[in-house]
Formats: sequence, C-alpha cells, structure tokens
Amino acid sequence: MAFSSNDKTDLLADILPVTARLFDNSDAAVSLFDDQDRLLYGNDPYYDLICHTPGTHPTWPDIVRDNYVKGHGLIVETDDIKLWIRTALSKRRTQHYRQFEVDAWDGRWLLMTETLVSGGGLLNIGVDITQAKNITTALKQEYQNALVKAETDLLTGMGNRRALERLRKILVSKGRHFQVTALMIDIDQFKPYNDTLGHLQGDLCLQQVAGIIRSGLREGEAYPIRLGGDEFLVLMLDASLSLAQQVAQRIRNRLSASAIPHPATDSGLVTLSMGLASRDIGASESLSSLLKDADDALYKAKRDGRNRILSVPDA
Repeated sequence: MAFSSNDKTDLLADILPVTARLFDNSDAAVSLFDDQDRLLYGNDPYYDLICHTPGTHPTWPDIVRDNYVKGHGLIVETDDIKLWIRTALSKRRTQHYRQFEVDAWDGRWLLMTETLVSGGGLLNIGVDITQAKNITTALKQEYQNALVKAETDLLTGMGNRRALERLRKILVSKGRHFQVTALMIDIDQFKPYNDTLGHLQGDLCLQQVAGIIRSGLREGEAYPIRLGGDEFLVLMLDASLSLAQQVAQRIRNRLSASAIPHPATDSGLVTLSMGLASRDIGASESLSSLLKDADDALYKAKRDGRNRILSVPDA
C-alpha cells in the first residue's frame, strides 16, 4: 500500500484507506489521483507500470513523460510527448467513467477504466486482458491458411477480395457474434499521381503504403485487404472503435514520417483518407452493412478535404 498523507480533501482522505483495503492485494493495477492529478495511492501492480519508486507520489504528467522516455510501462506512440500530454489532459476528467485498451512494453494488454470519485479524485483500474486478446488465434490461423496464391494480392502481399470472402464465410460459420471494426483506406489523389509519375511509380507507391499499413498493425490485431486500385481495408475482430481510431492514427503518423513525395497534393506528400465503422457481426449481410458504413465514412472524409479520419456515426 502506498498513499499520500498530504490530502487537502476530507472526502479523498476517507476514500484512501478503503481503496487500500480493496486493492492492496489485487492483481489489477489500481491508482487514485487527486484533483491536481497527483498520485495519492497505487498498489504494487500499478507501481510495476511506472518509473517511480513505491511510496512516491508523482503527478500523472510526470508518470507519462518518464515512462515514455524510458520505454517502460504503457506505450505512448507520439513524436511529441509534451503535446500528447497536453491533449490527454484536455480530455481527462471530461467523463464520469470511461474505458479503453492500452498495451505495455512487456507485451501485455490492459483494459483501463477511469472513474471520477467524490472530492475530485480519479480512480484508475487496469485489468490484464492479454489472454482475451488472443481468443481469435484459431480464426487468425484460418485466415493465414486462406492466404494461398489465389487469395493474395501479388503487388502488396495483402489479402484480396477472395480472402475477404473467405473471412466472411469463416465469421458466419463460427456461430457466434463478433464485434468487427472496419477501417477503409484510400490514397488521396492517386490518379493524378499515376498520371504524373507513371504506373510503375504508382505500383511502388501502393507497395510502400501497403507496407506502412501492415507495419501499423500488431500481430493478430487485424486483417489487411487490398480491395483494388488504391483502396485498402483493415478488419479488426473483437476490437472497439476507439482502438481502431488509434490504429488509424498510427498508420497516418507512420505515413507522414515516411514523407512519400506526391506532386499533386497541397502538402507535396502522399496522404490517406480513412473511414471507420463498427458493428456486431452475426451474418454476412451485417458484414456488408459494416463495409458500406466504413465506405460512406471514407468518402465523406474525402469530400471534407482528404487527409483525415472519420468514424461512424461522426461521418
């Protein structure tokens, strides 16, 4: 048990010993922050996630920054940690309760919850869901087995439309419902790229973009498909829309870092438009509806100016 005795709020002071009794021996990573985002309490699993000695009481921004610098604990993917922290702080405490998935440098996945408590405190609980993330292992193997030559796009090495159809049949045959999130991706102004630089350079661009998309997907996390031309699809099983948004931003960041020249865009670089949608899939018809939702979001992203990510129902 480790908690601060410099509490300014009686309500939080009352909560601290209760929190300790509940969570000192828990396997979950539990922490309680005060209204200034200083750590009041953390159990042993929580201190294992941060670069601070048990019994110390750093602020949340200090924890995030130190973990980022040392490559420890929960992963933060950004090139500008100060900006990331400012953005995160602007969203923190805006909801009474929220949950999200995060991964750690040691390979674990955690389901995190944040709950506002009396006195301005913020209670965080992280539960290890690594095993749950692997429940689609058998399906992943079937997908890999399906990527025979006839179901592989020769240019990019991704699955093609035949692989998508096979995946659709596998989903239906399992006899259970999956939450499936679709990420539809289109290269902005690809026709002018081909017209200006030629089809050989266009093929090279497609290969580069496909490689960036695949590099942004963690093993077993998603199934990449080239639908044709410059349009790609990523299907994520048992994944939330918020997780898919993180993946989309990861792909966008990696493409930006690659700085592929494009003579016909305002930025002079290759950019992507992306549309996201999520549904509970139990039949092939519902998968078709999911893809239509993602496609609608994609085309709204392109109409709104390209180089952006839009999600249903925001689209």
